[in-house]
Amino acid sequence: MDDKGGRRGGRQRAKADFRFDDARLCFAFAATLADRGTDTPFERLTRPEDLGRWSVESGCTTVAPVCTEADLDHARRLREAVQRTGRALADEAPPAREDIALINSAAAEPTSVPELSADAASVHWRGDGVAGALSMVARDLIELCHSEHRTRVRICGNPACGTPFVDTSRAGARRWCSMKTCGALAKKRTYRARSQNGP
Repeated sequence: MDDKGGRRGGRQRAKADFRFDDARLCFAFAATLADRGTDTPFERLTRPEDLGRWSVESGCTTVAPVCTEADLDHARRLREAVQRTGRALADEAPPAREDIALINSAAAEPTSVPELSADAASVHWRGDGVAGALSMVARDLIELCHSEHRTRVRICGNPACGTPFVDTSRAGARRWCSMKTCGALAKKRTYRARSQNGP
């Protein structure tokens, strides 16, 4: 888990670390490709092992599934379908049929299985393969599309980011995918600009 200083496990968070702050599962998965608005997007799923690690860190399973290059390719295609569908929701436009078909296909796979802890205080997820984790991602997007929050999907106000998020703020005026990342960066830029321009 990340603390308020952007640290992870006692160290400063690295660019390759996955982001889950203030995000629905489906859009946290979309954020595995960072800096979408730049000429050089940053890929966080570079190896099959990264996909297994994401499955654990997202809470979709407690044991990293064995992933192949084919699994990684499929996961990236699903990720981009989620990203494009999120943008379509934000634009109040119909999503692409091929994206919906891919999402529905992923959702049709059996999900990971919930397992209650001995003290009944937490739930962990177990599954035999990465398909279960990806099914949870796809089902989360489907649930979002079927909910009142579908009209609250926005695209992060950081032009370099481009990640969709759900604005659950009371005023409906949230601008950033997360205040811990893009929001904090915007604040720093505003502060620097004011400091350079003087009072």
